[in-house]
Amino acid sequence: MLNLFRNRWERILAKKAVIIIAVIIIPLMVGTAILFSGKPVLKETIAFVTEQDEMKNLPKDPAFRVVMVHQKPRFSDLVLGKYAAVVEKNHQDYKVTTLKSEADKKMIRELFETGKMPNSYKGEDKIRTERGTGTNILGFIVMLVFMQGVALTALYPEDRMLKTFRRILVSPVNENKYLSVQFIFTFLCLYIPTYLAIVMTTILFQVDIGFRLDILAELLAVLAVLAASFAIFMSSVMDRNLSLVTSGISVVTSVLSGCFISFTTNLPVLDALCAILPQKAFMTFIHGIEIGQTVQEFKFQLFYIFLWSALFYFFGGFMTRSRMKKGIY
Repeated sequence: MLNLFRNRWERILAKKAVIIIAVIIIPLMVGTAILFSGKPVLKETIAFVTEQDEMKNLPKDPAFRVVMVHQKPRFSDLVLGKYAAVVEKNHQDYKVTTLKSEADKKMIRELFETGKMPNSYKGEDKIRTERGTGTNILGFIVMLVFMQGVALTALYPEDRMLKTFRRILVSPVNENKYLSVQFIFTFLCLYIPTYLAIVMTTILFQVDIGFRLDILAELLAVLAVLAASFAIFMSSVMDRNLSLVTSGISVVTSVLSGCFISFTTNLPVLDALCAILPQKAFMTFIHGIEIGQTVQEFKFQLFYIFLWSALFYFFGGFMTRSRMKKGIY
């Protein structure tokens, strides 16, 4: 197994694109996330659909920027975050289309009806502040680690494509040992550069990251285990377009899990699906730790995260063994 691990290391060093991303791009993005985590975000934009020139009558609020448009924006503009909501006026009634919660929807309607938001409304800036600096930083890092994990397992599908995988298994190394080495290798290559990037940024720029460095090390370890298992699973399931598909899944699930900002919808079914995602449990866990709660209070979240990790790893191995028996690899 040691020889196989050494083989992983020597071959990954030859892949300049992966090394540049792992050693330069990812640490730079992590550092940028830390440096700008405390900065206020831009105001959310509300599109007010009207055929008349009502610039003087547009409501104003510190949490939003209201712009007048003559054509209703596409739904994709809401999904991509270009607009927080679209408001249409029908006589004296206002129709609000948004991906925010039903409560937010009512408050936005009240903004147009009365000219001001209720005092109970929390804008994105306030929500980010309540979430805490550490939760905001690690939330962004979740997506980066998931995307980078698959890049670090590139040798696995490459071995299958080049028929090297079957030749390796002729030796004393079986499927379980091969996947174990790949998992450990991916975990270390995710964990070490990410942790060092955070530590170096913290020391150089004297930035508060919301967690003590020893606690951060433990939280990152949990995340790296989940990301490495996910990478093993995706690399086992897919032979082509691996990076493209996995990047898309990583971005979408990170958004739905609230890694960037608390995410709720008006659809109970979608909310239930979001709650199933392991990243959601991780965000709940790290937020609780940041505000001073103990690990003991998050036993369920930890169990849930490691359960997903085990399932990813198990089904990845199951798919590989099944294809081996069928002679596909």
